Amino acid sequence: FKMGDFQQDLFGCFEDINMCLLGTFIPCYVGAIVKAQVDERECTICDALCYPNVYLTRQQIRAKYGMDMNPFHDCLMSLIFGLCMNCQHHRELGDRGGK
Repeated sequence: FKMGDFQQDLFGCFEDINMCLLGTFIPCYVGAIVKAQVDERECTICDALCYPNVYLTRQQIRAKYGMDMNPFHDCLMSLIFGLCMNCQHHRELGDRGGK
C-alpha cells in the first residue's frame, strides 16, 4: 500500500523492527529525527520535547521531493495512522539519503 509518490509503504514499519518499536513507544524521538532531517539540520532535545506535527512534516516532505500534495488525505491518515506515518517518513528519508 503506497501513498502518493512515497517510495516506502505506509505499513512497512516491520521492515525495520527497531524503528517500529521506537516509533511506537517513543514517537517524539522518531518525529524529532525526521523533522531535523527534512530541515537539513542537527536534531536537538527541543525537537523531541516539542514533538513535531506529523501532518506538517509530511507536507514538507511532499513539497521537498516534488510529490503531489494531498492535504485532506494526509490529514485524515495522520489522525488515524500517525505513528505509521512517522516510521514511513524515517524510512523514506533514509532511502533518499536524508536530503
